[in-house]
Amino acid sequence: MSRLEEHIDIDAPAQKVWDLLHDVGSYPAFIDGVQRARESAGNRARLDVRSGGVRREFEAVLDDRAGEQVLIWQTEGSPELKGSLSVRPVDQGHSQVQIRLEYEPGAVHDAFGGPKGMAQVHRIENAVRGDLRQFKSLAEG
Repeated sequence: MSRLEEHIDIDAPAQKVWDLLHDVGSYPAFIDGVQRARESAGNRARLDVRSGGVRREFEAVLDDRAGEQVLIWQTEGSPELKGSLSVRPVDQGHSQVQIRLEYEPGAVHDAFGGPKGMAQVHRIENAVRGDLRQFKSLAEG
C-alpha cells in the first residue's frame, strides 16, 4: 500500500475552505478526472471518474469530523482508495489543507491503465499536487 501526504497553504479563512470541501458538487472543478460528483444517501458521495480513457463510478463513504475539521473517506470497490482531508487555520484569513491518501498502485493500474510501478506512483502524486493547486485557486477566487 502506498501512502501520500501533501499540504498547501491557502489565502482564505479555514471555515470558507472547510465549507468548500463539503460541496461535493464542486469536486469536478478541482479533482482531476472527476466528471460528476453528487451526494447520495447518508454519508456517501457518488463520483463519475474518467482516467486514461476509462470511465468508472465510485461510491465513497465519508466520515465528517466537523469539530476537528477532518473529512475521512474511503471508496468502495476497486481500486480501494482511502484518506483524509483536514483544514487547519493559520490565522484569521489563512489556512492549510492537508491530504493523506492510501492506495495500491497496481489496483489503480488495473482499474484505469497507465504506467506500472513507480511511474504510477509518480502519476498519482502529480495528480494530487495538481488537485491541491486547483483547490487553492478555487478557494481563493
